[in-house]
Amino acid sequence: MARRIIYWFRNDLRLKDNQALSAAAGSADEIIPIYVFDPRQFEKTKLGFRRTGALRARFLIESVAELRENIRQKGGDLLIRTGKPEEIVAKLAEDYNADYVYTSKEIAPQETRIESSLSKNLKTANVDIKLFWMDTMISAPDLPFPVSKLPSGFPEFERLLSNDLKIKDQFPTPEKITLPADIEAGSIPALPELGIDPNEIPADTAAALSGGETQALAILKEYVAEYVKKDITYPSAEPLTDTRLSDWLSLGCISASYIYRSVKTAQSHAVTEDAIITNLLRREYLHWTLLRFGPRMFKPSGVKHLFNRRWKNDNAAFEKWTNGETESHTVNDIIRKLTDTGFITAAERESATSYLVDDLDINWTWGAMYFESLLLDYEASVNWGRWNNLAGVGED
Repeated sequence: MARRIIYWFRNDLRLKDNQALSAAAGSADEIIPIYVFDPRQFEKTKLGFRRTGALRARFLIESVAELRENIRQKGGDLLIRTGKPEEIVAKLAEDYNADYVYTSKEIAPQETRIESSLSKNLKTANVDIKLFWMDTMISAPDLPFPVSKLPSGFPEFERLLSNDLKIKDQFPTPEKITLPADIEAGSIPALPELGIDPNEIPADTAAALSGGETQALAILKEYVAEYVKKDITYPSAEPLTDTRLSDWLSLGCISASYIYRSVKTAQSHAVTEDAIITNLLRREYLHWTLLRFGPRMFKPSGVKHLFNRRWKNDNAAFEKWTNGETESHTVNDIIRKLTDTGFITAAERESATSYLVDDLDINWTWGAMYFESLLLDYEASVNWGRWNNLAGVGED
């Protein structure tokens, strides 16, 4: 049994079904949970908009605030810091003589670089880091193929998994979290402290849906009750996105495997698979695609390496698209909705994407960056994977 473990929350802002947190609680006398707001996440891109826009930043702040309250109910607290996590977490581990740092394993390039830097910084303090793969429902050893042999399209991926799908079991919620005495928890930053003017949020935008685990579980419960248990087909083929459950899934306020198990249990009487199961498997495929191809997913040539496909870097035409001033009234309405709310349906995303790619022939990575800034449910693998596919440079 370790004496003290630092638990660094990343995109796993929940207590329920959190593998790494559950492991930490069962392995140490004391846990120091921490969340670090990284200013680099809120900087402006080369195209002039924030990597994380104001609406998504507010949603993140709300989710962290509820996580802190949930941890306090368990007897502990969530430390809040602002800065570079690879430095802050390492310094915390050294100052409090931690035995380990536990955290989730990420797959996007910048996040993995931060992990590597943290690991190096921890070595000087003789502290080990333990990374837990939690973003997918399936563990790598349970895939029926090595990641290097990932099928070149979702249909084949789904077919190979259909007869041998090994979803992770649910991990227990910690009953108690014990924090060292006399530790400074810190305060949750407001938008201005992250360099964001609150006026960047449209004045008429209502915060009807708040971030956090409670809202995530409520949305899932409602979906199961109204559609799954009644064996009613959801109005679209993308309930994971269109119910907005993906908003909370993106921050890990709820786990993909928890959604899967909840739906499968409620649907045990049904003959036809619920669409949300297919949505979860497609998300799974995009996660493994990012792991397989890495930086290729973020380049104009895409994971297919289509270097001969040339795109226009037309700033004026792109700004008309982002401002909702194109010749398409439908696309304009979609983009304005995205700007005002941080949400558009799966079908609306496809329409806006197709217009930028097929009608305007604009560099699709610009559109992917814009969606990254605004979508509340942004996940690197899902967002960039979908743009790859619609631009014709992806695997699916």
